[in-house]
Amino acid sequence: MDTQKNLDYYALYLQSMSKNDLKKISITTIGCRLNQYESEKMAAELYPYGFQRVNEGERADLYLINTCTVTHKADSSCRKYIRQAARQNPNGNIVVTGCYVDNDPEKIAGMEGVDIILKNSEKNDLINIIPHKLPDLFNREPDKNCSTLVTDFYDRNRAWLKISDGCNQWCSFCIIPTVRGRIKNRSALEIIDEINSLVEHGYNEVVLTGVHIGHYRNRKTEPQMKNLAALCKFIIAETDLCRLRISSIEPQTVRDEFVEVYGNSGGRICRHIHLPLQSGSSRILQMMRRPYDQKTYIKRAESLKNANPDTVIGADVIVGFPGETEDDFLRTCRVAESGLIDYLHVFSYSDRPNTDASKLPDKVRPDIIKKRNSVLNRISNRIRERSYKNQIGKTLEVISQHKREDDGTFYGISDNFIKVKLPSSNEQSKEIIKVKVTDAKINYVIGNIIY
Repeated sequence: MDTQKNLDYYALYLQSMSKNDLKKISITTIGCRLNQYESEKMAAELYPYGFQRVNEGERADLYLINTCTVTHKADSSCRKYIRQAARQNPNGNIVVTGCYVDNDPEKIAGMEGVDIILKNSEKNDLINIIPHKLPDLFNREPDKNCSTLVTDFYDRNRAWLKISDGCNQWCSFCIIPTVRGRIKNRSALEIIDEINSLVEHGYNEVVLTGVHIGHYRNRKTEPQMKNLAALCKFIIAETDLCRLRISSIEPQTVRDEFVEVYGNSGGRICRHIHLPLQSGSSRILQMMRRPYDQKTYIKRAESLKNANPDTVIGADVIVGFPGETEDDFLRTCRVAESGLIDYLHVFSYSDRPNTDASKLPDKVRPDIIKKRNSVLNRISNRIRERSYKNQIGKTLEVISQHKREDDGTFYGISDNFIKVKLPSSNEQSKEIIKVKVTDAKINYVIGNIIY
């Protein structure tokens, strides 16, 4: 059954059931785009059992909370959402999965209202686990005509697609390899099939996601799939996808072949690369066990900008890593303001359990971390504003976000990751809208739609 027919069937199937028959499911995702994809995959597995999706904050029969544990703040957010679900419906059932479960299963299992915890390795088997433990929610046979393919992203006009999982890098501060395991890459043919299904459903943008997608390869079963560049070329050749976005790629994996594919994609690979920096100090990068130094980072960022001068580059930065001096921090500031980076995601260092960094001496005082975080966020605002002003007079191709603002407007995202305020008359959809930019604000640009 093709994608659109399946969606039409699912809508009719829900309409044919009485409201009393429908079981409501609320899905909350904390963290990365990989988690976003996996949440939609789990939802697709549950839909054949007659579940109707409701928004976060609405009363539901089943709450599925997909967690993150990249920082202690992420842990805190996960606990908050679990407590909220328990309050919204004390008689509802709560299933918690994701990285925080792998990190601290006892703590999650002991929280009030939690019925089931699923480790990351169990996500693919949830449809066998949950019905066994919560039989009252699964009192009918699944509808075999309802596909379990990921063909829709709830309240989103752009789609994510998981191409790999896990990480082999073992940075000294990071817990992700512990909770996600080693790299596991998906088949390129499977990726192509899923992209084609998403295109059939009307999606014009797909974001490739994973923990370490720059190390994608599948040479054992698909010899031609030797790296991410080969996968991108395959996607461009075998799908009608308008734009392919690379979510985040490690600097050392930006090889010449990838830069060539990126530069020659004819705009089908988005002019936006998220290139994690973490620190501008080579000394700190070595302590972090990042496999590049400051010069390598700058060289790879320059290669992307040279391949397409309109490329927008974002960077993750950690402030307050153990032993970070004022000189180390100033080196980070200089790289951030070099003109190569267009925005920052700034994280304050926090010890993750059993990581090597957590055992290092010379911890940076919290007040200094807070001050440095503030400085980098101000830099990020300046360089983002500069990037936005550079768009004035240019025409951007924009996909609107699903959420309507209070004043009736929508914001959209351009292929080079510029936030665009769209007129209130704009219809929210997955279509690509051309906008000629006339002005730039601090956090967005505005312009006229070209019909």
